[in-house]
Parts: sequence; structure tokens; C-alpha cells
Amino acid sequence: MDNSIWMAEAGQLLATPFLQMPALQLLLDNLVKSVGLLCAFVLIDRLIGRRLGSASRHLVWLNALLCLALLPWLPALTAWWPDSAGAGGMVTPVSLIELTVRPDMSPGTFMQAGTVLLVAYLLPLSLLLGRLIVALYKSRQLFQMADPNIDAVTLKLLQKLKPALGVSRRVQVRISAAIDSPVSFGLLRPVILLPLQARDWNESIMTDVLLHELSHIKRLDWLTTLLAYLVASLYWINPLVWLALRHLRDQSEHSCDSAVLAAGRCDTDYAESLLDVATRCRHARHRQRTSDPLMQPMLDHNSLTIRISHVLEDNKMQSTVLKKQIKRSALALGLISTTMLAALSTTQLLSAQETAAQTQRPAPATRSVTEEMLPIHSETPVYPRVAAEGRIEGWVHVRFTVGADGAVPASSISVIEAEPADIFNNSAVNAAEKFQFRPRTVDGEAVAVDNVQYVFRFKLNDDAADPVDPADPLSSKDPLDTRAPLAPKPPVAPAG
Repeated sequence: MDNSIWMAEAGQLLATPFLQMPALQLLLDNLVKSVGLLCAFVLIDRLIGRRLGSASRHLVWLNALLCLALLPWLPALTAWWPDSAGAGGMVTPVSLIELTVRPDMSPGTFMQAGTVLLVAYLLPLSLLLGRLIVALYKSRQLFQMADPNIDAVTLKLLQKLKPALGVSRRVQVRISAAIDSPVSFGLLRPVILLPLQARDWNESIMTDVLLHELSHIKRLDWLTTLLAYLVASLYWINPLVWLALRHLRDQSEHSCDSAVLAAGRCDTDYAESLLDVATRCRHARHRQRTSDPLMQPMLDHNSLTIRISHVLEDNKMQSTVLKKQIKRSALALGLISTTMLAALSTTQLLSAQETAAQTQRPAPATRSVTEEMLPIHSETPVYPRVAAEGRIEGWVHVRFTVGADGAVPASSISVIEAEPADIFNNSAVNAAEKFQFRPRTVDGEAVAVDNVQYVFRFKLNDDAADPVDPADPLSSKDPLDTRAPLAPKPPVAPAG
């Protein structure tokens, strides 16, 4: 067997479970797109990251994860966009093909393979989400078990620092024996938990720690960490998403360190405070906490050296310059993200949805048609098993070009509209690829014909065909109706 034929058949075999299961198809499509998106943001960070402040670099990675969160919603968002391809005059569909399910149309092996793949994705996702639920529960437990009795000096210092950083929400400070490093969490009523060793800290260390944790609260880092972890869980199979999550957390810490220095603290004094707290809380490196997805400890022995170096080498910007840089970065990232999402919304890697406006070639006005195009072979699409078992009916309106040789180029096929979306698309497109026509001839020369349209109608019964109206294929009548032979309906698999 020719290698190219073998590879094509192997590719079709591997793709069949995805084509037969729209949910799996959409999942793989988004995973592939997520790789491209994150590669773009990795490149952005490598090219200009060194010239940006920590807050701006944090925006880069936050923006990357927000784009991933929007990927599954792109089809719904783009459904409201005007269809530029259909703006220029509709052509009445050549024929309406009505189909019924045949037992040999739905191979169960592929569906079983697709189910295994879907379960293989959902199982780790469930574990990751379960870890998040446990972290929420542990956070609440830590808060309830923590000692609310804080000395008056610390409370007075807290009330002094909050207005300086612009924090207006009520912030509670508690002492917990279950932690070894200061942490903060919560949204509406944030909490700062301090380890037992905090009772021995002097005012300078306590000021640095409170400034750092209040910066986290002001920046809503607990919320962004929660959302970022949810996105990373959805795309867990993509290793770049965990890299993005790690960079997001690292830049969050660097941003808060910079905020402490911007509040007027001396860099060497703050570096000494970090080192002193780490020394007193050295047992932190030996503990593993299930709440790590939500609570980011102030001190992590893996990154302590890097943070101290960053503090000592930090090129402190003026407040106005820093704000301008953050605004410019946010605007640039917004434009870049919008452009990339718009490009991805018109690219359906495993779907037959229309990906771009089709180029229209007007028929030459000065030449006469010698012989009109006629269909020679019309392929009957396969009724997807998932639709058959779910008793789903629908239709797909496709557009394609008939070449001068009478064949239909696969690249010219696009889905104008479908109901329901992405259920029957691939089946209709695969059938359209096998169509054969007697080509149109103009002055004795065969020419290509653009904008040929078909409406494939998938039905589970043998009702008479409805009229075909280009504006609403389900409510139209077409005298050129070509109907597939009716076959008995397959039994519906019992639930469970």
C-alpha cells in the first residue's frame, strides 16, 4: 500500500472518535488552540519581559490565562458577528438530501474509543477540582481555628498601613499554629494569617509583612489565583498552562515586593526581613499543605534566593511612571489578545464550521455558457451515532466550489449554517468531498463554479421533504429534492 494512502487512512482512523463525538472534538480543538496561545505569550514575555515591571509581567500571564478561559465561549460570541461570507447574495441550494439512519452508519468501536478518551480527560480534571474544594475547606478551617487575639501594636499598625496602600475593605489578622509563613486569602472579607513566630517579630519585620500581604489583598491576588487554577485544571493536559500559572504566582510575589519598596521601605532592610522570617519559619519547607492552590505563602524556600536578589536589584520606578507602564501594557495586551482570539474564532481545527469568507469569482460576462454543470455522483452522508442514539435531527447548509475537473476541493467546503451546531457538520463535509459533477463549459472550455450550495437534512423518519428557503433551510421546499432510500431505524441503546 502506498505510504501516503496508509497515512491518510491512519489519520482518518485516529480522528474518527473526535468526529463522532462533538464534545471531544471541541475539547481537542481548544487544547490545540491553547498551545498556540500560550506559545505566543511565552514569546511576548521572552522578548519584552525584562523591560517590564513585575506588575506588567503579571498582567501578561493573567491575560494569557483569561484568553484560555474565553476559548470555549468563542463559538457563542462569534455567533453574533455578521457573516461577511454570506453578505453577498445567496444562491438557492442545488439539492436537499434527506437521510435516515442505517445500522451500518455508526461504528460503535469508534464511539467506545471516544468515550475512553473523554473519561481519560475528565478523571484528572475531577481530581484537580476536588483538590480545589479541599483547599477551600482547609482555608475555612484555618480561619476558624486561628487565634483572633492580636496585640494592640499590630492592630494599630494595620490601621495605619491600610489607607497608605488604598485598602478600604475590612481586613482581619489572626495567629495560626498550623502555618509556617504569612498568608492572606479571601475576597470580600480578606484575612491575614501569621505564624506563631510573629509574636516575636519587631515592628520593622511586622511592617514589611503586613505591607506585603496588604498588597496581595489590594491586587485581588487570591481571586486571580483561584480563577487561574480553574483554567489550568481545564487545560491540565497542556504543560504550558502550568508554566503560565507558576509565572503568574511568581510575578504576583515580585509585584508585592516592589509595592513594599514603593511604600518607602529600604531594600536592604526588606531583604533582611525576608531572610529573618524565612529563618524563623524554616520548617515551612518540610510541610505540604492541600490549601496551596489558594493560599500563596509569603515565603517559599524554592524562590527565596531569587526574590531577595530581585529586591536588591529592583529598579524602583516612580509611582506615576509605573502606573503609565501598567496602563500601556494593559492596552497593548488587550489589543493582542483580541486579535488572537478573533483569529482563533475563525479557525475550527476539527470542525466544518466556515473558517473564512469565500472568494467570489464572477462569471465572465462576455463569454457564453456552452454546457451547464450537472451532478454525476452524490454521496450519502453518515448519520452520526451520537445523534442517532440521542434521536437528534438537524440540517447543514454547506457551500463549495466545483472545479474544472468536476471534483469538489476539500479546501473550498465551508459550513454556512447548521442546526444543531457541530453535530452533523463533519458528516456533511465528508460527503460533499466525494461529490462529482459534469463541469460547466464556457465556449467549449471547462470552468470552475463558485458558491455552489447544498442543504443536507438529517432525519430519523420518512416524512415528506419540506421546502428549502435559503434564509431558513428547515422551512423551505425544493423541487430538486434528492432523497436517500429509507432504512429501518436502529434500536436506541438503553440508558446506563
